[in-house]
Amino acid sequence: MTPGPDPEGSIGVVAEGWEGVRGAELLQAELPREDVLVVADQAFAPYARRRPDQVAARVRDLADGLVDEGAKALLLAGGFASFEARPDLGDLPVRGLEAGLREALAEAKGQPVACVFAAGEVKTMVLAHAIRALRGGGSVTLIERGADDPEALLARVRAQTPDVRVLVLLTPAAYADVEAVRTAAPDLVVVDALAAAVRFLVHDIRRRQLLAHHGLRAGRVIAYATRGGTTGFSREPLSTASAAALQRRR
Repeated sequence: MTPGPDPEGSIGVVAEGWEGVRGAELLQAELPREDVLVVADQAFAPYARRRPDQVAARVRDLADGLVDEGAKALLLAGGFASFEARPDLGDLPVRGLEAGLREALAEAKGQPVACVFAAGEVKTMVLAHAIRALRGGGSVTLIERGADDPEALLARVRAQTPDVRVLVLLTPAAYADVEAVRTAAPDLVVVDALAAAVRFLVHDIRRRQLLAHHGLRAGRVIAYATRGGTTGFSREPLSTASAAALQRRR
């Protein structure tokens, strides 16, 4: 019998860039005793410029590397990894940005939902297919995020979906300013897809009894950036300065 995930293992995060750091911060806020291992695939990003088969192979390699290092659960922090290159890791809990869609549809209870995304982070047709697979009633309008500020974004949302009840900020470029959007739209339920993915994953970890037993020790966050091209890659530690630079580039 193949052993299941080890509760003492880390939580792995696969990302293209800064969203991996944010995912780790959200995980630490929920589970401060857990270790988190992040791989920001800077060398291969942006995935939008790569062929789908290359992205799928790359995400699988990154995921396998985290599993080899003892990851007991996996967070997919980007759109392509969540919707187009999701790895099958068998018994290992895996959650991605689709959790934001699930949460938004549950909150809407059949009322209209607006889904904001960036075209460079997930293909529209793939996203539409994912929504059809998840939808249990109600309508979902796809809205591509541009350079507009929260007020301008909300004006477009309301113009396209006048009766909108729930707004889901799905991909990293869409959820970078989630608090500003919430402030500008107090009448809407605003779902942050990455935060939803973390909540779903934390639920999986608790349900599966995969919490680590580190005593009073605070969990560690170790972040790596990739180096190398399409045929292979290595990893180097992501320094505090590099992580801050990733945050500034979001």
